[in-house]
Amino acid sequence: MTKPLWMLPPGCEILLGPAEAADSITVALLDAVEPEHAPRARNASEQLLFHHLYETLIIVNCLDKVQPGLAESWRREERGRCWTFELREDARFWDGTPVTAHDVARSWERAADESMTLNAGIDSYSAAGIDSLAVGGDRVLNVYFKHMHRKVPRALSASAFAVAKPSWASRWPLGSGPYRIVTSERRFAGIAKRTITVHPAYGAERPVVRFLETSMYDARDLLEGGIDVMITTDPAVIEYATSRPQFTTVPLPWDRAYVLLSTSRVEKLRWGGKLGTISPDLSERLARDAVRGDARGYRPPSWWDDLHNECYELSAAVSDFPPVPEGPYSLSDLRRILYDSNDPIARDLAERIVALAATDPTVSPEARAIAFAVPGLGSDAPGVIAEGVTEGELLSSLLNGSDFAYIISIPRRPPDPCAEARKLISSAQWLANLGDDFSKALIPLVDTRLHVIAASGKIGLIADWYGNILLVNVMPQGR
Repeated sequence: MTKPLWMLPPGCEILLGPAEAADSITVALLDAVEPEHAPRARNASEQLLFHHLYETLIIVNCLDKVQPGLAESWRREERGRCWTFELREDARFWDGTPVTAHDVARSWERAADESMTLNAGIDSYSAAGIDSLAVGGDRVLNVYFKHMHRKVPRALSASAFAVAKPSWASRWPLGSGPYRIVTSERRFAGIAKRTITVHPAYGAERPVVRFLETSMYDARDLLEGGIDVMITTDPAVIEYATSRPQFTTVPLPWDRAYVLLSTSRVEKLRWGGKLGTISPDLSERLARDAVRGDARGYRPPSWWDDLHNECYELSAAVSDFPPVPEGPYSLSDLRRILYDSNDPIARDLAERIVALAATDPTVSPEARAIAFAVPGLGSDAPGVIAEGVTEGELLSSLLNGSDFAYIISIPRRPPDPCAEARKLISSAQWLANLGDDFSKALIPLVDTRLHVIAASGKIGLIADWYGNILLVNVMPQGR
Protein backbone atom coordinates (compact mmCIF):
# COMPACT_ATOMS: atom_id res chain seq x y z
CA MET A 1 0.00 0.00 0.00
CA THR A 2 1.36 3.44 -0.92
CA LYS A 3 1.91 5.49 2.22
CA PRO A 4 0.08 8.85 2.46
CA LEU A 5 3.37 10.64 3.17
CA TRP A 6 4.37 10.06 -0.44
CA MET A 7 1.04 11.15 -1.98
CA LEU A 8 1.81 14.83 -2.27
CA PRO A 9 -0.25 16.78 -4.81
CA PRO A 10 0.91 18.01 -8.22
CA GLY A 11 3.11 21.04 -7.81
CA CYS A 12 5.00 19.64 -4.80
CA GLU A 13 7.74 18.24 -7.01
CA ILE A 14 10.80 20.46 -6.93
CA LEU A 15 12.73 18.11 -9.22
CA LEU A 16 11.22 15.53 -11.56
CA GLY A 17 12.63 12.04 -11.24
CA PRO A 18 13.82 9.63 -13.92
CA ALA A 19 11.59 7.33 -15.94
CA GLU A 20 13.60 4.34 -14.68
CA ALA A 21 14.59 3.74 -11.09
CA ALA A 22 18.16 4.32 -9.95
CA ASP A 23 19.70 1.53 -7.90
CA SER A 24 21.36 3.75 -5.32
CA ILE A 25 21.67 7.38 -4.28
CA THR A 26 24.41 9.03 -2.20
CA VAL A 27 23.50 12.00 0.00
CA ALA A 28 26.02 14.30 1.71
CA LEU A 29 25.29 15.44 5.26
CA LEU A 30 27.34 18.57 5.97
CA ASP A 31 26.51 18.76 9.69
CA ALA A 32 27.11 16.30 12.49
CA VAL A 33 24.38 13.67 12.92
CA GLU A 34 23.75 11.90 16.23
CA PRO A 35 21.45 8.87 16.73
CA GLU A 36 20.58 10.13 20.22
CA HIS A 37 18.90 13.19 18.69
CA ALA A 38 16.46 11.13 16.60
CA PRO A 39 13.69 11.74 15.75
CA ARG A 40 13.96 15.45 16.74
CA ALA A 41 16.49 17.17 14.48
CA ARG A 42 18.85 19.89 15.69
CA ASN A 43 20.37 20.90 12.33
CA ALA A 44 19.63 20.75 8.60
CA SER A 45 21.43 17.44 8.04
CA GLU A 46 19.55 15.69 10.83
CA GLN A 47 16.29 17.13 9.49
CA LEU A 48 17.03 15.77 6.01
CA LEU A 49 17.85 12.29 7.32
CA PHE A 50 15.17 12.05 10.01
CA HIS A 51 12.45 13.18 7.58
CA HIS A 52 13.03 9.94 5.67
CA LEU A 53 12.96 7.75 8.79
CA TYR A 54 10.20 9.05 11.06
CA GLU A 55 6.60 10.26 10.73
CA THR A 56 4.24 12.68 12.43
CA LEU A 57 0.48 12.24 12.85
CA ILE A 58 -0.20 14.84 10.16
CA ILE A 59 1.81 16.62 7.48
CA VAL A 60 1.39 20.00 5.80
CA ASN A 61 1.95 19.72 2.07
CA CYS A 62 3.57 22.31 -0.18
CA LEU A 63 0.16 23.89 -0.85
CA ASP A 64 -0.29 24.57 2.89
CA LYS A 65 -2.93 21.83 3.27
CA VAL A 66 -3.03 19.33 6.12
CA GLN A 67 -2.76 15.69 5.00
CA PRO A 68 -2.65 12.29 6.72
CA GLY A 69 0.65 11.07 8.12
CA LEU A 70 0.57 8.34 10.76
CA ALA A 71 -3.06 9.30 11.35
CA GLU A 72 -5.49 8.44 8.58
CA SER A 73 -8.30 10.56 10.04
CA TRP A 74 -9.10 12.98 12.85
CA ARG A 75 -12.13 14.67 14.35
CA ARG A 76 -12.84 17.55 16.71
CA GLU A 77 -14.58 16.95 20.01
CA GLU A 78 -15.55 19.05 23.02
CA ARG A 79 -15.70 22.19 20.85
CA GLY A 80 -12.07 21.78 19.86
CA ARG A 81 -10.61 21.11 23.31
CA CYS A 82 -10.06 17.51 22.24
CA TRP A 83 -8.89 16.11 18.90
CA THR A 84 -9.17 12.39 18.25
CA PHE A 85 -6.74 10.77 15.81
CA GLU A 86 -7.11 7.33 14.27
CA LEU A 87 -3.84 5.75 13.17
CA ARG A 88 -3.38 4.01 9.83
CA GLU A 89 -4.03 0.31 10.07
CA ASP A 90 -0.88 -0.44 8.04
CA ALA A 91 1.46 1.76 10.13
CA ARG A 92 4.46 -0.36 11.10
CA PHE A 93 7.84 0.21 12.69
CA TRP A 94 10.85 -1.13 10.80
CA ASP A 95 10.78 -4.36 12.82
CA GLY A 96 7.24 -5.06 11.60
CA THR A 97 5.42 -4.29 14.85
CA PRO A 98 2.32 -2.07 14.56
CA VAL A 99 2.52 1.58 15.56
CA THR A 100 -0.03 1.99 18.34
CA ALA A 101 -1.54 4.98 20.10
CA HIS A 102 0.49 3.94 23.17
CA ASP A 103 3.67 4.26 21.07
CA VAL A 104 2.73 7.78 20.00
CA ALA A 105 1.97 8.87 23.57
CA ARG A 106 5.20 7.37 24.95
CA SER A 107 7.26 8.98 22.18
CA TRP A 108 5.87 12.43 22.96
CA GLU A 109 6.35 11.95 26.69
CA ARG A 110 9.98 10.92 26.16
CA ALA A 111 10.52 14.08 24.11
CA ALA A 112 9.12 16.21 26.92
CA ASP A 113 11.38 14.50 29.47
CA GLU A 114 14.44 14.98 27.25
CA SER A 115 13.71 18.70 26.88
CA MET A 116 13.65 19.15 30.64
CA THR A 117 16.84 17.09 31.07
CA LEU A 118 18.65 19.25 28.50
CA ASN A 119 17.34 22.46 30.12
CA ALA A 120 16.04 23.42 26.68
CA GLY A 121 13.23 25.60 28.00
CA ILE A 122 9.59 24.66 27.61
CA ASP A 123 9.07 21.35 25.82
CA SER A 124 7.14 21.17 22.55
CA TYR A 125 4.35 19.22 24.30
CA SER A 126 3.67 22.14 26.66
CA ALA A 127 4.39 24.83 24.04
CA ALA A 128 1.65 23.38 21.84
CA GLY A 129 -0.80 23.79 24.71
CA ILE A 130 -1.40 20.05 25.18
CA ASP A 131 -3.06 19.30 28.50
CA SER A 132 -3.17 15.50 28.42
CA LEU A 133 -3.34 12.39 26.26
CA ALA A 134 -5.76 9.48 26.43
CA VAL A 135 -5.41 6.21 24.53
CA GLY A 136 -8.74 4.94 23.24
CA GLY A 137 -7.46 1.66 21.81
CA ASP A 138 -4.52 0.51 19.72
CA ARG A 139 -5.31 2.96 16.93
CA VAL A 140 -7.08 5.84 18.70
CA LEU A 141 -5.35 8.72 20.47
CA ASN A 142 -7.25 11.56 22.15
CA VAL A 143 -5.23 14.77 22.49
CA TYR A 144 -6.65 17.27 25.00
CA PHE A 145 -5.63 20.92 24.70
CA LYS A 146 -5.79 23.72 27.23
CA HIS A 147 -7.72 25.86 24.76
CA MET A 148 -10.05 25.29 21.83
CA HIS A 149 -8.80 24.68 18.29
CA ARG A 150 -11.29 25.12 15.45
CA LYS A 151 -8.94 23.41 13.00
CA VAL A 152 -6.61 20.48 13.49
CA PRO A 153 -3.59 21.78 15.45
CA ARG A 154 -0.69 22.15 13.05
CA ALA A 155 1.81 21.96 15.88
CA LEU A 156 1.47 18.19 15.59
CA SER A 157 3.11 18.31 12.15
CA ALA A 158 6.37 19.60 13.64
CA SER A 159 9.37 17.29 13.79
CA ALA A 160 9.21 17.60 17.59
CA PHE A 161 6.13 15.34 17.35
CA ALA A 162 7.74 12.69 15.15
CA VAL A 163 7.16 9.20 16.52
CA ALA A 164 9.93 6.75 17.39
CA LYS A 165 10.39 3.72 19.63
CA PRO A 166 13.63 2.77 21.42
CA SER A 167 15.53 -0.12 19.88
CA TRP A 168 17.42 -2.61 22.04
CA ALA A 169 19.56 -3.60 19.06
CA SER A 170 20.71 -0.18 17.86
CA ARG A 171 21.44 3.37 18.97
CA TRP A 172 18.91 4.45 16.35
CA PRO A 173 15.29 4.41 17.54
CA LEU A 174 12.81 2.57 15.34
CA GLY A 175 10.73 4.65 12.95
CA SER A 176 7.81 4.11 10.58
CA GLY A 177 8.96 6.33 7.71
CA PRO A 178 9.53 5.32 4.10
CA TYR A 179 13.12 4.27 4.80
CA ARG A 180 14.71 2.10 7.49
CA ILE A 181 18.31 2.11 8.68
CA VAL A 182 20.29 -0.98 7.71
CA THR A 183 23.78 0.02 8.82
CA SER A 184 25.37 2.98 10.58
CA GLU A 185 29.15 2.95 10.69
CA ARG A 186 31.70 5.38 12.12
CA ARG A 187 34.87 5.88 10.07
CA PHE A 188 38.19 7.52 10.85
CA ALA A 189 39.53 7.77 7.29
CA GLY A 190 38.20 8.66 3.87
CA ILE A 191 35.59 11.27 3.05
CA ALA A 192 32.91 10.03 5.46
CA LYS A 193 32.93 10.39 9.24
CA ARG A 194 29.82 8.22 9.34
CA THR A 195 27.98 6.23 6.67
CA ILE A 196 24.28 5.54 7.21
CA THR A 197 22.72 3.13 4.74
CA VAL A 198 18.93 3.04 4.44
CA HIS A 199 16.62 0.78 2.45
CA PRO A 200 12.99 1.27 1.42
CA ALA A 201 10.95 0.20 4.44
CA TYR A 202 8.00 -1.37 2.65
CA GLY A 203 9.32 -2.61 -0.67
CA ALA A 204 8.43 0.59 -2.49
CA GLU A 205 10.26 1.39 -5.70
CA ARG A 206 12.87 3.59 -4.13
CA PRO A 207 16.67 3.36 -4.20
CA VAL A 208 19.05 2.24 -1.51
CA VAL A 209 20.37 5.50 -0.09
CA ARG A 210 23.73 6.13 1.56
CA PHE A 211 23.90 9.20 3.79
CA LEU A 212 27.52 10.30 4.28
CA GLU A 213 28.32 12.58 7.21
CA THR A 214 31.10 14.69 5.72
CA SER A 215 31.17 17.94 7.66
CA MET A 216 34.97 18.32 7.56
CA TYR A 217 35.38 18.33 3.77
CA ASP A 218 35.03 20.94 0.99
CA ALA A 219 31.58 20.35 -0.45
CA ARG A 220 32.74 21.15 -3.98
CA ASP A 221 35.12 18.20 -3.85
CA LEU A 222 32.25 16.00 -2.70
CA LEU A 223 30.20 16.87 -5.78
CA GLU A 224 33.03 15.68 -8.00
CA GLY A 225 33.38 12.56 -5.86
CA GLY A 226 30.00 11.02 -6.61
CA ILE A 227 27.57 12.78 -4.28
CA ASP A 228 24.04 12.84 -5.75
CA VAL A 229 22.20 15.09 -3.26
CA MET A 230 23.34 17.88 -0.95
CA ILE A 231 21.71 20.73 0.99
CA THR A 232 23.78 23.84 1.59
CA THR A 233 23.82 27.59 2.16
CA ASP A 234 27.39 28.02 0.88
CA PRO A 235 27.30 30.42 -2.10
CA ALA A 236 30.58 29.04 -3.49
CA VAL A 237 29.17 25.51 -3.58
CA ILE A 238 25.88 26.70 -5.10
CA GLU A 239 27.72 28.65 -7.80
CA TYR A 240 29.97 25.67 -8.51
CA ALA A 241 27.03 23.26 -8.86
CA THR A 242 25.12 25.71 -11.06
CA SER A 243 28.03 25.77 -13.49
CA ARG A 244 28.01 21.96 -13.84
CA PRO A 245 25.41 20.52 -16.26
CA GLN A 246 25.26 17.23 -14.35
CA PHE A 247 23.68 18.98 -11.36
CA THR A 248 20.44 20.84 -10.78
CA THR A 249 20.25 23.47 -8.04
CA VAL A 250 16.87 24.32 -6.49
CA PRO A 251 16.24 26.98 -3.82
CA LEU A 252 14.00 25.88 -0.95
CA PRO A 253 11.47 28.16 0.81
CA TRP A 254 12.73 31.04 2.92
CA ASP A 255 12.75 29.11 6.18
CA ARG A 256 14.79 31.10 8.73
CA ALA A 257 14.64 34.66 10.00
CA TYR A 258 17.60 36.14 11.84
CA VAL A 259 16.59 38.56 14.58
CA LEU A 260 18.37 40.82 17.04
CA LEU A 261 17.20 40.58 20.65
CA SER A 262 18.37 43.43 22.88
CA THR A 263 17.98 43.51 26.65
CA SER A 264 18.20 47.32 26.65
CA ARG A 265 15.43 47.55 24.05
CA VAL A 266 13.12 45.32 26.08
CA GLU A 267 13.72 47.34 29.24
CA LYS A 268 12.83 50.56 27.41
CA LEU A 269 9.68 48.92 25.97
CA ARG A 270 8.57 48.02 29.50
CA TRP A 271 8.87 51.68 30.48
CA GLY A 272 6.88 52.84 27.46
CA GLY A 273 9.81 54.35 25.61
CA LYS A 274 9.82 55.07 21.88
CA LEU A 275 12.08 52.95 19.74
CA GLY A 276 12.85 52.60 16.06
CA THR A 277 13.72 49.60 13.94
CA ILE A 278 15.98 49.05 10.98
CA SER A 279 14.73 50.11 7.56
CA PRO A 280 13.99 47.73 4.67
CA ASP A 281 16.94 49.30 2.84
CA LEU A 282 19.35 48.52 5.69
CA SER A 283 17.94 45.00 5.93
CA GLU A 284 18.63 44.46 2.22
CA ARG A 285 22.17 45.80 2.66
CA LEU A 286 22.81 43.38 5.50
CA ALA A 287 21.59 40.52 3.33
CA ARG A 288 23.71 41.62 0.38
CA ASP A 289 26.90 42.76 2.07
CA ALA A 290 27.15 40.89 5.38
CA VAL A 291 25.76 37.41 4.78
CA ARG A 292 27.73 34.78 2.89
CA GLY A 293 24.75 32.71 1.77
CA ASP A 294 21.38 33.08 0.09
CA ALA A 295 19.73 35.87 2.06
CA ARG A 296 17.26 38.68 1.48
CA GLY A 297 16.15 41.63 3.52
CA TYR A 298 13.41 40.82 6.00
CA ARG A 299 9.98 40.82 4.34
CA PRO A 300 6.86 41.42 6.45
CA PRO A 301 4.41 40.21 7.56
CA SER A 302 5.73 37.80 10.14
CA TRP A 303 4.12 35.23 12.40
CA TRP A 304 5.05 37.16 15.55
CA ASP A 305 2.87 40.14 14.61
CA ASP A 306 -0.32 40.45 16.72
CA LEU A 307 0.31 37.21 18.61
CA HIS A 308 -1.04 38.78 21.78
CA ASN A 309 -4.52 38.79 20.22
CA GLU A 310 -4.22 35.27 18.79
CA CYS A 311 -2.57 33.18 21.50
CA TYR A 312 -3.35 32.18 25.06
CA GLU A 313 -0.80 32.12 27.86
CA LEU A 314 2.29 33.05 25.85
CA SER A 315 4.24 33.44 29.08
CA ALA A 316 2.86 30.33 30.78
CA ALA A 317 6.34 28.90 31.42
CA VAL A 318 7.45 32.06 33.27
CA SER A 319 6.37 33.47 36.61
CA ASP A 320 4.16 36.55 36.80
CA PHE A 321 7.30 38.63 37.33
CA PRO A 322 9.82 37.96 34.55
CA PRO A 323 13.49 38.39 35.45
CA VAL A 324 15.04 41.82 34.98
CA PRO A 325 17.80 41.27 32.42
CA GLU A 326 21.32 41.97 33.63
CA GLY A 327 22.58 43.07 30.21
CA PRO A 328 21.53 46.76 30.29
CA TYR A 329 23.00 47.27 33.76
CA SER A 330 26.33 45.48 33.39
CA LEU A 331 29.27 47.39 34.88
CA SER A 332 31.72 45.60 32.60
CA ASP A 333 33.75 47.65 30.13
CA LEU A 334 32.64 45.26 27.39
CA ARG A 335 29.06 44.57 26.36
CA ARG A 336 28.63 41.51 24.21
CA ILE A 337 26.39 40.73 21.26
CA LEU A 338 26.36 36.94 21.47
CA TYR A 339 25.80 34.42 18.69
CA ASP A 340 26.22 30.68 18.22
CA SER A 341 29.84 30.13 17.17
CA ASN A 342 28.68 27.36 14.81
CA ASP A 343 26.39 29.75 12.90
CA PRO A 344 28.38 31.75 10.30
CA ILE A 345 25.37 33.85 9.29
CA ALA A 346 24.79 34.98 12.88
CA ARG A 347 28.50 35.79 13.14
CA ASP A 348 28.47 37.87 9.96
CA LEU A 349 25.44 39.85 11.11
CA ALA A 350 26.78 40.47 14.61
CA GLU A 351 30.12 41.71 13.31
CA ARG A 352 28.49 44.01 10.74
CA ILE A 353 26.13 45.52 13.33
CA VAL A 354 29.03 46.22 15.70
CA ALA A 355 30.95 47.87 12.84
CA LEU A 356 27.98 50.02 11.83
CA ALA A 357 27.31 51.03 15.43
CA ALA A 358 30.88 52.32 15.74
CA THR A 359 30.33 54.70 12.81
CA ASP A 360 29.62 58.38 13.45
CA PRO A 361 25.79 58.69 13.36
CA THR A 362 26.02 62.23 11.99
CA VAL A 363 27.38 60.87 8.71
CA SER A 364 25.80 57.40 8.66
CA PRO A 365 22.00 56.94 8.53
CA GLU A 366 22.52 53.23 9.22
CA ALA A 367 24.35 54.04 12.46
CA ARG A 368 21.56 56.43 13.50
CA ALA A 369 18.92 53.77 12.82
CA ILE A 370 20.76 51.13 14.86
CA ALA A 371 21.30 53.53 17.77
CA PHE A 372 17.59 54.43 17.79
CA ALA A 373 16.57 50.75 17.64
CA VAL A 374 18.96 49.53 20.35
CA PRO A 375 19.60 51.86 23.29
CA GLY A 376 23.28 51.87 24.18
CA LEU A 377 24.45 50.71 20.76
CA GLY A 378 26.25 53.59 19.11
CA SER A 379 29.56 55.38 18.70
CA ASP A 380 28.90 57.35 21.89
CA ALA A 381 28.72 54.08 23.86
CA PRO A 382 31.92 52.17 23.01
CA GLY A 383 32.83 48.74 24.29
CA VAL A 384 30.29 46.66 22.33
CA ILE A 385 31.78 43.51 20.80
CA ALA A 386 30.48 40.52 18.83
CA GLU A 387 31.38 37.19 20.40
CA GLY A 388 30.65 33.62 19.37
CA VAL A 389 29.94 31.11 22.14
CA THR A 390 28.83 27.51 22.37
CA GLU A 391 25.16 26.67 22.06
CA GLY A 392 25.02 25.87 25.78
CA GLU A 393 26.64 29.19 26.74
CA LEU A 394 24.29 31.07 24.44
CA LEU A 395 21.19 29.42 25.93
CA SER A 396 22.43 30.03 29.48
CA SER A 397 22.98 33.75 28.86
CA LEU A 398 19.80 34.15 26.81
CA LEU A 399 17.61 32.67 29.54
CA ASN A 400 17.96 35.63 31.92
CA GLY A 401 19.37 38.26 29.57
CA SER A 402 22.85 38.24 31.07
CA ASP A 403 24.39 39.97 28.05
CA PHE A 404 23.67 43.10 26.05
CA ALA A 405 22.16 41.53 22.91
CA TYR A 406 21.83 38.34 20.87
CA ILE A 407 21.63 37.30 17.22
CA ILE A 408 19.51 34.17 16.82
CA SER A 409 17.59 32.47 14.04
CA ILE A 410 13.94 31.47 14.31
CA PRO A 411 11.64 29.61 11.89
CA ARG A 412 10.01 31.70 9.18
CA ARG A 413 7.17 29.18 8.76
CA PRO A 414 6.56 27.53 12.13
CA PRO A 415 3.75 24.95 12.28
CA ASP A 416 2.19 26.84 15.20
CA PRO A 417 3.18 30.50 15.80
CA CYS A 418 1.79 30.45 19.34
CA ALA A 419 3.86 27.39 20.24
CA GLU A 420 6.96 28.96 18.68
CA ALA A 421 6.46 32.15 20.69
CA ARG A 422 6.06 30.16 23.92
CA LYS A 423 9.33 28.33 23.22
CA LEU A 424 11.14 31.60 22.54
CA ILE A 425 9.82 33.23 25.71
CA SER A 426 10.76 30.19 27.80
CA SER A 427 14.30 30.40 26.37
CA ALA A 428 14.51 34.18 26.96
CA GLN A 429 12.33 34.74 30.01
CA TRP A 430 12.94 38.50 30.07
CA LEU A 431 10.63 38.62 27.02
CA ALA A 432 7.67 37.43 29.13
CA ASN A 433 4.52 39.47 29.74
CA LEU A 434 5.28 42.12 27.13
CA GLY A 435 1.74 41.96 25.76
CA ASP A 436 1.38 43.91 22.52
CA ASP A 437 5.06 44.88 22.70
CA PHE A 438 6.28 41.31 22.17
CA SER A 439 6.53 41.80 18.41
CA LYS A 440 8.46 45.05 18.96
CA ALA A 441 11.07 43.20 21.01
CA LEU A 442 12.24 41.32 17.92
CA ILE A 443 14.31 43.27 15.41
CA PRO A 444 14.19 41.23 12.18
CA LEU A 445 17.38 41.45 10.14
CA VAL A 446 17.34 39.03 7.19
CA ASP A 447 15.61 35.94 5.82
CA THR A 448 17.67 32.95 4.65
CA ARG A 449 17.08 29.71 2.80
CA LEU A 450 18.83 26.50 1.84
CA HIS A 451 19.51 25.17 -1.64
CA VAL A 452 19.31 21.53 -2.65
CA ILE A 453 21.80 20.26 -5.22
CA ALA A 454 20.88 17.03 -7.00
CA ALA A 455 22.24 14.91 -9.82
CA SER A 456 20.19 15.78 -12.90
CA GLY A 457 17.92 13.03 -14.16
CA LYS A 458 18.83 10.57 -11.41
CA ILE A 459 16.47 11.37 -8.55
CA GLY A 460 13.20 13.17 -7.94
CA LEU A 461 12.52 15.46 -5.01
CA ILE A 462 9.28 16.54 -3.37
CA ALA A 463 8.91 19.16 -0.65
CA ASP A 464 6.41 19.98 2.07
CA TRP A 465 5.31 23.41 3.35
CA TYR A 466 8.33 23.77 5.61
CA GLY A 467 10.87 22.94 2.90
CA ASN A 468 11.59 19.39 4.08
CA ILE A 469 12.53 17.29 1.07
CA LEU A 470 11.89 13.63 0.34
CA LEU A 471 13.77 11.56 -2.24
CA VAL A 472 11.66 9.68 -4.77
CA ASN A 473 13.16 7.25 -7.26
CA VAL A 474 10.52 7.42 -9.98
CA MET A 475 8.31 10.47 -10.44
CA PRO A 476 5.08 10.21 -12.45
CA GLN A 477 5.89 11.94 -15.70
CA GLY A 478 3.70 14.66 -17.18
CA ARG A 479 2.16 15.72 -13.85
